[in-house]
Amino acid sequence: MVELVLEVPGMWADHHVIAVREVLQREDGLTVTAASARDATVRIEYDPERADLKHVVAVLETAGYQTGKPEPASAPPTDKPAWATAGVRVTTTNPADLKMSGDHRKY
Repeated sequence: MVELVLEVPGMWADHHVIAVREVLQREDGLTVTAASARDATVRIEYDPERADLKHVVAVLETAGYQTGKPEPASAPPTDKPAWATAGVRVTTTNPADLKMSGDHRKY
């Protein structure tokens, strides 16, 4: 058995870890020994006679998970909500809410 550690930058939460493990464990000759959302890595043992690195990478890419280092962002995100760029935000509390405040709300 050959041990392989792959970086999977799209595996950033537990549901991704579960999906990656399920996809890889369906393949003959592969055993997932560890997968980490925190490190975005998956550790695999495989039998070189039944699988190879190209096959493992192809299985992950078919499932929607690219391998390797993530590409650095070329610019700051542009998907900020409009309120985040509007400047100072001023709000006032509704007087009716103030009358109902306290330990015993009057809803």
